[in-house]
Amino acid sequence: KLIDSLIKKHKTTLIFTNTRSATERVVNHLKEKFPTEYGVDNIAAHHSSLSKSHRFDIEERLRNGLLSAIVCSTSLELGIDIGYIDLVLMIGSPKSSARALQRLGRAGHKLHETAKGRFIVMDRDDLVECSVMLKEMHERKIDRVQIPKNCLDVLSQQIYGMAIYRV
Repeated sequence: KLIDSLIKKHKTTLIFTNTRSATERVVNHLKEKFPTEYGVDNIAAHHSSLSKSHRFDIEERLRNGLLSAIVCSTSLELGIDIGYIDLVLMIGSPKSSARALQRLGRAGHKLHETAKGRFIVMDRDDLVECSVMLKEMHERKIDRVQIPKNCLDVLSQQIYGMAIYRV
């Protein structure tokens, strides 16, 4: 009911799940619980298991304002122009503050507009993770990539692999 009410309050909603199967489950759940509200004409699932042409069709329908919601896994996180989104929902913990910000950044692509998103937690662990991520995002403590130095174990594995290959 919460997801339905949030979708209805916005023109376009992008809903992130963490797996392809969860993406399909959310779409099917909305279609079954609200058959008069959701159908093939206004909601779609988008993930990497779909054909390229089908994914492009969904993206084009969203850009043209034909879809009110897209449920996706990580397939729409990076590098795809999907048009205007007013709300991003994240079902479950995205597992890192950088990923949460990347997902959130898909919304609010208009001049002087702020991106709007919501976490929908599934259990206590999600609640704790999302709370910590939200705190990190407010404090601008984004996940940092640390490149280890003097990784002699990796070097020895590489040399060993090269030696075996040449035998």
